[in-house]
Amino acid sequence: MAAYDEAYERSRNALDSALLVMGRTVPRPSVVRTAMGEAYRYKEQSPQQALVLKCVRMLSALKALRALLARGLVLDAGSMMRISDEVGSDIMFIAGPILFNHPPEARHKQFLQELFQEELGPRNPLPSRIKRDRVSRRHIRAYIARTFSAAESDTSTVVAVTELIDGVFSGFIHGAGAHIMDSFDGVDFHTELSQSSHPLAAMKDQFGHYIQRTIMSFCLSAKAMGREDVSQALYKLNGELFDEYGELIRQTAAQSPLRS
Repeated sequence: MAAYDEAYERSRNALDSALLVMGRTVPRPSVVRTAMGEAYRYKEQSPQQALVLKCVRMLSALKALRALLARGLVLDAGSMMRISDEVGSDIMFIAGPILFNHPPEARHKQFLQELFQEELGPRNPLPSRIKRDRVSRRHIRAYIARTFSAAESDTSTVVAVTELIDGVFSGFIHGAGAHIMDSFDGVDFHTELSQSSHPLAAMKDQFGHYIQRTIMSFCLSAKAMGREDVSQALYKLNGELFDEYGELIRQTAAQSPLRS
């Protein structure tokens, strides 16, 4: 993890600043009445506000991932990776119509309605949990593949690959036995793995990719909100830290290019 320390700190500072700017770019949340009392909500429920929420979740997942890896909690680190992958896909799905100036599809409206939907009805919470009408991950993958992939790309292959990755990492969420076996060292099970263990080392090797993906998801979100300044600052930072494959290329003590 030490190899990523400086990249992480620079990225974290820049992403915290970017989130502050983006959160203040969209109409602010208002206090509304919910089944559980007063709470802040976005009344407009716009795609840009949805992107702010998804960026909050993705940055939180990145911070949690680092903390979990530092403690050797490999199973929970895998869960954070799966969450981050899914939120990154959500961001591409929400931002796509704005970035490419395409009319949103019916599933975009469905996605936003479900995202902003309350968990409980307005009356007695116990019997009134509202059913959710989610856009399937398969449809989200397909939209991303045909919208963001190069023209010559085989979209069905792109979908199949992302579906495979999501499926493998989903095991960390629902507790697949094969993943839980990573906590066995040949003698006993351990919830906190030693820093030299192979499963933990393999997870740590992927940490840089999650820093890079978070930066690029924020870039897309900022651009979709019309904050080209934020997007360009983060894109510049990404180029200083990572190559085109998301691999760390160098460390530098330069100050983060994004300050507000």
